[in-house]
Amino acid sequence: MSVRIQLDNPHAYYTNLDFISGRVILSLTSDENVSAIMVKLEGESRTVLLRPTGAQQNMNPALIDRSRRNQGLAQENHKVLYKVSQVFPNNNPGMGAAYTLRAGQHEYPFRFKIPFNNGCSDPQSQQMGPGSGFGGLGLGGLQQLQYRHVKRTLPPSLTGFPGEAEIRYYVKVTVQRPSLFKENRRSAYGFRFMPIEPPRAPPSTNEVYARRPFAFQAGLANFPRKKSSVFKKAPLALSETAPKGEVDARLPSPAVLTCNEPIPLRIIIRKLNESPEHVYLMSLQVQLIGSTEVRAQDVMRVETNTWVFMSFNGLGIPIGSPTDALRTETVVDNKLWNAIPLPNTIAPSFHACNITRKYEMEVRVGLAYGTPGNIQPQSVVLPLKFAIEIFSGISPPAALLNAMASQPTPTAPIRPSQRPTAPATYDPAYPPQLGPAGTDGMEDAPPSYEDAMADDIAPVDGPRRDYSGVTDENAPGMDEKGNARPGNLKGGPPPPAFNGGGPGGRGSGGVAGGRGAVV
Repeated sequence: MSVRIQLDNPHAYYTNLDFISGRVILSLTSDENVSAIMVKLEGESRTVLLRPTGAQQNMNPALIDRSRRNQGLAQENHKVLYKVSQVFPNNNPGMGAAYTLRAGQHEYPFRFKIPFNNGCSDPQSQQMGPGSGFGGLGLGGLQQLQYRHVKRTLPPSLTGFPGEAEIRYYVKVTVQRPSLFKENRRSAYGFRFMPIEPPRAPPSTNEVYARRPFAFQAGLANFPRKKSSVFKKAPLALSETAPKGEVDARLPSPAVLTCNEPIPLRIIIRKLNESPEHVYLMSLQVQLIGSTEVRAQDVMRVETNTWVFMSFNGLGIPIGSPTDALRTETVVDNKLWNAIPLPNTIAPSFHACNITRKYEMEVRVGLAYGTPGNIQPQSVVLPLKFAIEIFSGISPPAALLNAMASQPTPTAPIRPSQRPTAPATYDPAYPPQLGPAGTDGMEDAPPSYEDAMADDIAPVDGPRRDYSGVTDENAPGMDEKGNARPGNLKGGPPPPAFNGGGPGGRGSGGVAGGRGAVV
């Protein structure tokens, strides 16, 4: 007996409201007794972390015993998506019923619609189908009740942290066999998922900005270049007043970037004193810093990734003119970056029960001063940093936005009064470039779409940005048998070899092309 899944018109990735349909193909070399064929649409957000070495010192004895049994591991596996469909038989028989299927190939169609929100907090979404004990909940559903959950839009596919954190989506099939001596047959088809972005604010001219002052010191490196010819004049000596000014990096407000699109960045350099020398843009670097907060029970770890969006050196681009009036603003030509899209390995910002991805953008502007042909080696590099969000670029359908607009506006919760805070200690002309320490904008995010709207709204019909999902969606998970492998965790021994490595395997960035994997 063999079983596999074949999708109808498979997409590069799926999103909310999409239908995912296909066929279960069961091949039998002889007659077989089968009690049921179940198809599941499943998404898992799984984290496994090592407990700190001294963590057991502050634990009560019961937790210490549990920690020892788990070999010092803290883990959570949230079933963020769980839908079940019985494709054979159609009459939903009771426990113990069996049917004989003749030798040959049998096909059973299935069809699911992907909802908006994660369902791990809803016991009804974790039902295991007919025959499950505990009031319709299986062991997996009971496990979900032990975790803390948030209700948010389904998170995107995410890998790149082997053995520590991953979010994967599957279509799984189980062929249930009535005999105790014959194991059930299973197969899974992994697919990538990218969520619909939240509603955007109306366009406006408002901007968020990061600002830094700069000032050169006259006389530090005021020397002429060596003359290459006796017929060339020596460069003029520089004045006693070196330029100073401010640099702004600006983004439209709110600060939102879009996957696989250029950054809507503006860089403005402002003149603040009178000086006969020129200011030159010598270098420019823009990088994104992704912080992935991984949580498992009482353990938390933050992983940092950096993507260098662009990096230029030795530019020598003059900024404005020495004859410009005070406070003249010069906008740097955006041709340097307006045709460079974000890398397709960047996932949108998200907040799931046990994994959160946030982003910052850092712009580093390098300046020098001098005269044409005599740029001084003295330079300044100004780091300008933003807290940003990244959206998927999959716009919600107009019908969905209209449905949301017709919903009554929820009343904002009454917050407890706060004691007055001390006045700001920073210079108002140069505000801090990130929010105050400890603040979390994710908690004040607008509410997610309601799944009750999904039934009557058609799938998204429009362009979709490229998204790699980082790795092969059909590669083995953290462990093929569902158990954590300590060797892959931070601080653990080297991981053992596993079948399926190399090109197209986990962490390689390859794509398997839709092969079913037996699990």
